[in-house]
Amino acid sequence: MKSPITGKEMERRMEPGVKITYRKEEYTIVHHYWLCPDSEERYTDGVMDDLDLGQVHNQYREKYGIPFPEEIKNIREKYAVSASKMSEILGLGANSWRNYEAGEVPSVANGRLILAVKDPQDFSRQVEASTPIITEKEKSTLLKHAQKLVQQELETRELEREKITVFSKTRPSQFTGYRQPSLERAAQMVLFFAQNMPDLFKTKLNKLLFYADFLHFSQKGQSISGMEYRAIEFGPVPADFDKLLVRLSEDNLVEVREKKIGETDYTGEIIQPKQNYDSTLFEPEQQKVLIEVANRFSKMTAKQVVDISHKEEGWKANVEGKGLVSYREFGFELKIEE
Repeated sequence: MKSPITGKEMERRMEPGVKITYRKEEYTIVHHYWLCPDSEERYTDGVMDDLDLGQVHNQYREKYGIPFPEEIKNIREKYAVSASKMSEILGLGANSWRNYEAGEVPSVANGRLILAVKDPQDFSRQVEASTPIITEKEKSTLLKHAQKLVQQELETRELEREKITVFSKTRPSQFTGYRQPSLERAAQMVLFFAQNMPDLFKTKLNKLLFYADFLHFSQKGQSISGMEYRAIEFGPVPADFDKLLVRLSEDNLVEVREKKIGETDYTGEIIQPKQNYDSTLFEPEQQKVLIEVANRFSKMTAKQVVDISHKEEGWKANVEGKGLVSYREFGFELKIEE
């Protein structure tokens, strides 16, 4: 970005520890801005403003258990109704649900109401209570659909009991990059890297996933997959990586094989794709990040990538206790550009 004063290119800077007041409470963020080196004036653009405000909203939602836009959209689509109809059924303002999906933060009360109707039985009770404002035909259709979902969810739970459960947590938090953990996105990220890097060792894949999620967070304030990452001896790794690999093998998406490491007498596990990567789950910016990470590390050995990850402040601060790495605390301090 060019300085409006000198016309020269400005430097992108960050300032941690900036206090922002939101809904009468104070939150701490990493402020992003452009610095004019000649005048020392600071400027921001729309992307930076969104990133700063998003940090505040993320912390507020996490603190009060308020659903994120993606969750809100998924709940509505589950019942195959319009945003205006969901607002009507729950007694919200006419455009409230649409605004919540677009990023407006609900009140604590409305947030809890939205999460409650994730359960089809709770949704049915709201439909029953809406009798004065919806037609009998609408009511009948909605109740039948909700009852069908109850049965489907029971059947899904039965099927899932036969497979390994990958993620122990299902709600967004600072450790998931404020994204709802998604097995589908995590699986496709693994397939993307495995498809683009022949003989991809598991150790290297762990770091690629970390950098993809954290790099996207540094740009957009959310991870891609919603995976948690733990700091261990060989760098940050997905907290549930072993379970993820087992599940992907069960679903016939990847194959894990032993391979000799270079000219040594040691072997390691490599990940080979058994299906093609599906890009439709990702937004353009997410795909761009995946490509950037692949290009950055494609020619490096697993050890070289591990050495870079050991420079990360999030790893240094948590490796002693093998703790989880907070996106909020360490997501803007990546060493990937160094």
